[in-house]
Amino acid sequence: MPSPDPVALLVGRLERAVVATGRHRRELAREIEGDLREDVAARVRAGVPERDAAEAVVAEFGDPGELAVELSLELLADRGKRFASFAALGAVTLLVAWFAAMTTLVGMPGFRVPVEGGWMLQVSRGLDVAGPLVVGAAVVGWLAIRRSGSLAAIVAVALLQLGYALALVVGAVAMVGAVTVPAAGTAVLAALVAVTLLLGTGLIASAAGVLLRWGAVRLEPLRARA
Repeated sequence: MPSPDPVALLVGRLERAVVATGRHRRELAREIEGDLREDVAARVRAGVPERDAAEAVVAEFGDPGELAVELSLELLADRGKRFASFAALGAVTLLVAWFAAMTTLVGMPGFRVPVEGGWMLQVSRGLDVAGPLVVGAAVVGWLAIRRSGSLAAIVAVALLQLGYALALVVGAVAMVGAVTVPAAGTAVLAALVAVTLLLGTGLIASAAGVLLRWGAVRLEPLRARA
């Protein structure tokens, strides 16, 4: 029975260890394997037996676990840059939408929040203060991520966006059944809820995906040693 191919074993271990989507893992594996095969072929042309050449290339490659962590962090930084752009734009859009819609609704005769729904006004006031801060943090985080790929900025922006978007989505859903809206304000409320659900759930999913990926990258070295 022929002995396993050292290059194939190395690439397989690296592919399994990289924290990324299946497509990204396969692309990385093909690219790295191609480079390793070229190195082996060059050594074979120089007169080194193929098996010895493969083992030497694998030995010089280093620890695939460490490289997998580095590659995972690079991929996370790339994802963070895309997320930061979406987060900054989404936060600004939601802030403007809520300010415009709530200003319009509150100014309409007949708009009423029942006593038992008074908590929504308190939450709304809190979001009025938190909204600009979240937007500012998103923009600052976007700049930091775009310039340096800072993982700390990626995680901070994702946490802020997750909490902010979740509060808005819950608030929008609660408003539908709790507030009294005059006929003229029905379309405004419907538009606000639709925008909030669309952008809010998108931000929640994106932020959660970034945080889960970050957690998986942090845990990978521990999992590899287990």
